Amino acid sequence: MQTEDKPKIKHRFPLLLLVIVSFSALYRSLLVFFEGFPPGADIGLHNSLMHSITQGGNTNFLFNTYHMGGGNSNTFPGYHIFVSSVALYTGLPDYFAQAIVVILFSSLLVATAFLITRRILNESIALIVAFLVGISYYDIFILLWSGYPNIIALLLIPLVFYLLLEKDRFTRLPRLTAAALLSATIFLTHSLSSIMFIVISLAVIVVGLSFPRKLEIARRYVLEWGVVLFIGGLIVSPFLIQAAPIYLDLNSAVYTGGLPDIQALLLPLRLVQIEFVLPFFVCFFAGFAYFKFMQRKVRFPALLILLWLGISVALTQSFVVGFYTDYERFLYFANLPLIIIVGTGIFLVTQQLAKVTNRFLSAKRLTQVFNKTRFLRSIQSHLTRQTVVVLFATLLLFGVVFGIPHFSMMPSEGFEMRNQLQVMDRSGYEALQWIGNNTPVDSVFVADALYGWWLGGAQRPTVSAVDPIFLTNAREFQPALLATRLLDANYLIDNGLIQLREDGYGANRNPEFLVKQTNEYYPTAFLSFNHNQTAFSYYTANNNQQTTELSELTIREMALKTNDTTATLTTIRGNEWVNFTQTLTVYQGIQFVNITQALSSNNLAVGFTNMELLAQTRGTITVNKDQYVAIEDPYTNIAGQLIFANTQPTVTQITNNAFKLCFNLTTQSQVEINFYVSVFEYLRYDSDLTTKTELEQLFLNNTKSYTDKISEDPIESFDYKQALIELNVGYVVLRDYTQIQRFRSDPTFQLVFYNQRTAIFQVRQSSLSP
Repeated sequence: MQTEDKPKIKHRFPLLLLVIVSFSALYRSLLVFFEGFPPGADIGLHNSLMHSITQGGNTNFLFNTYHMGGGNSNTFPGYHIFVSSVALYTGLPDYFAQAIVVILFSSLLVATAFLITRRILNESIALIVAFLVGISYYDIFILLWSGYPNIIALLLIPLVFYLLLEKDRFTRLPRLTAAALLSATIFLTHSLSSIMFIVISLAVIVVGLSFPRKLEIARRYVLEWGVVLFIGGLIVSPFLIQAAPIYLDLNSAVYTGGLPDIQALLLPLRLVQIEFVLPFFVCFFAGFAYFKFMQRKVRFPALLILLWLGISVALTQSFVVGFYTDYERFLYFANLPLIIIVGTGIFLVTQQLAKVTNRFLSAKRLTQVFNKTRFLRSIQSHLTRQTVVVLFATLLLFGVVFGIPHFSMMPSEGFEMRNQLQVMDRSGYEALQWIGNNTPVDSVFVADALYGWWLGGAQRPTVSAVDPIFLTNAREFQPALLATRLLDANYLIDNGLIQLREDGYGANRNPEFLVKQTNEYYPTAFLSFNHNQTAFSYYTANNNQQTTELSELTIREMALKTNDTTATLTTIRGNEWVNFTQTLTVYQGIQFVNITQALSSNNLAVGFTNMELLAQTRGTITVNKDQYVAIEDPYTNIAGQLIFANTQPTVTQITNNAFKLCFNLTTQSQVEINFYVSVFEYLRYDSDLTTKTELEQLFLNNTKSYTDKISEDPIESFDYKQALIELNVGYVVLRDYTQIQRFRSDPTFQLVFYNQRTAIFQVRQSSLSP
């Protein structure tokens, strides 16, 4: 039966609840504002949609003027409309208004959890649940990565359920009207939350209509839940009709995966492993036992909690039915029912322990022991049932808080996570202010994924280098891919067997070779050449010997030419004495890349003596003096090979992961070096000896078949100048200082802003002309 609290305790609950809610608000405020700027990148996305709505009077809520260069948006606008109004009437900065509103709503979730738990169980359990929600891991985590609309919806869902359950406290019409309006707010605020709210509600309705007698409810009452859903949807039906085509389009990225690249990333990276889900199912069955023990049977309110938890956890495995999303987000919805069940368990265990303890303390022999001295009698007088209950409840709470991973977030963990998710600082904000004051409003920016979303919120169209896993709109995929490649390299060629990246004006990867491994989306870098450490020696007309690094030569021309069967990247460098031409050729269906390096001089008196190329790799180097260099990494099952068809160099191992190729050029005035390079994945057998033997044979076979075609996959290429034109880029923002030299040395870009954390380059449009 439901346990009632003593009257003298009841009046303390409102005060204790107020303390817990206030503590939650203070804790969240410290986490969010400790560095001055709220953590997370999504706050910039929300800002961009707020400005799209308010600045242009835009009534098309599914269009974002700034995010990912501007275009269709899948973000539901309810939260943004509300916060825009708060910022407008209070004059608060956008990001500050957002954080204040969400901290308030996140703290009110504590009170809502108390209310719904009190309605279903009792006030003692409700107080335990409120405390656990106040320090809940998932509720704080979503606040730190700025999933603000989701937080609002996570408050509204239990609030609607509470109103629907409280049929005895409130009159019908005001109760159902409030529930319908809140339901409409959910539908307007967050898409995934709307789906979860509808699915859970429909499940409750179906079960309630099927077993009304067992659940001790009237069918008319269950139908009220359906009426609330219907009216809520009807209120915002114009928006839902507008949004439906986007979400039902199988070619979009929303919930269907849409693009194969998004599907390929979601499954390995965002799938919740079944081992992690099993404890949730254990809690589901434990909750069933708890409710049956307390109420002798599972009544309708308890059924809601069980279905809420079970559906949320089951949907973490929804990929089996072709539903693609960030599966971990379903755990946000499972969080509150899970906490209610855990709180119920703490209460029941505490009650049973208190009974056992009281029996033990009331035993005759123990009473005689306590009566021997005044000190022991005073201890016995304080060991009341209430004291024992509080003591055991406190101990169990500490055990749950500190013993269950990802259940609660203590301040040390909270501040550590906030530091990891912090995007904006004073240097970054200084750059945002400079952009707002010194660039045209229609300038298109390219930036990294995190800063780029903040930049879009600063009212500049921004294309962010976002991983496909975080995209929800198919139209965003290509711009995000181009931005990612633009910030990483000048050129890229991929034939499905091997990928080549060239830094161009940078001197770190000239080129770099990568291979795509089985069941991996991103290719693995394995071998690279560095022009900073590649040099050649020659005699001048005065018979003076000089040594020059390739990075010292001025780049005169870089060109990428492609057709159906080949892609050729040519780089021409030179100074007053010498010219250097490097040609990289990737063939369709061939896993080896041809590298040709030519040295020449217009002065016949110049003679080249030798050339040294430094190669860096992740594997162990083996030199075959006849024709090739082999590289193997047994930990990743990746191998590399250099085959020298003509001139054989002297190979010197510098470190475990670096070697030098030295070519003797015999004092010629015009020389050409030609060799082939590949990196590839190989199969590993149970026996290391078998693997080594097979691999050696594979290396030997490659010397005879390195020009054979083994695939029909098309060649894909990337040219940074073409990307700048396609995206209409006006400025590039860099926070990766390893890439600054590449942009600073390139005449296509001009450095216009620089501080401790951020560099801004303006694109010289004249340099993009053919």
